[in-house]
Amino acid sequence: MQSAWQPVVRQAAYQATLAEAKLCWGTNSPPFNYRWEHIQAVVQLAARLANLTGADKEIVAAAAWLHDICKRGKDDEHGRQGAIVARQILAQTDFAPEKIEAVADAIAKHVGLYTHEPVEPLEAAVLWDADKLSKLGATAVLHFSGYQIANGRGTTEHLIAHLPHLPWQLEAVRSFNTAPARAAGQKRLEAYGTFWETAAQELAGDDL
Repeated sequence: MQSAWQPVVRQAAYQATLAEAKLCWGTNSPPFNYRWEHIQAVVQLAARLANLTGADKEIVAAAAWLHDICKRGKDDEHGRQGAIVARQILAQTDFAPEKIEAVADAIAKHVGLYTHEPVEPLEAAVLWDADKLSKLGATAVLHFSGYQIANGRGTTEHLIAHLPHLPWQLEAVRSFNTAPARAAGQKRLEAYGTFWETAAQELAGDDL
């Protein structure tokens, strides 16, 4: 049975993506709402990782829905600001009061594409891993391509030329905190690279 807080945080997250779209594209109906697609992917991944690692499922779910609540383009402060807003939103719901600070802590710590220090506690580590895992693999191909299309840069040549080379992805995989994320991250990293290599070969006719 769904708790009352869940549709509240979901709606808050969705509305935040519309605000970001308005800022970035001048419309709250972009051809591809990258942020919303990203958030939904993180929620799914975080739930799976929570099951696999024993992390608190409610903390992880709330943090996943709200982790980008203050994201507005490239904003390194959105984690700290998001933690503040998450506290306010959850305090107005039936979410367990004793767990709110753990949610805020996870949101504050999720910023960055890679890290050289372990993320703790487990719930924060799970959110960090889910967030970065969503930026790898076939899902990343779809999301990054959609983002480029929304920005008017959706030609095949542009996508192949600009999306395959993301060196931070390797560092992200090295930074994963949980064993399931490390294993999946390596597979996704390879799948991502293979896709773009294949696409470039096909476009040039090198597969003939």
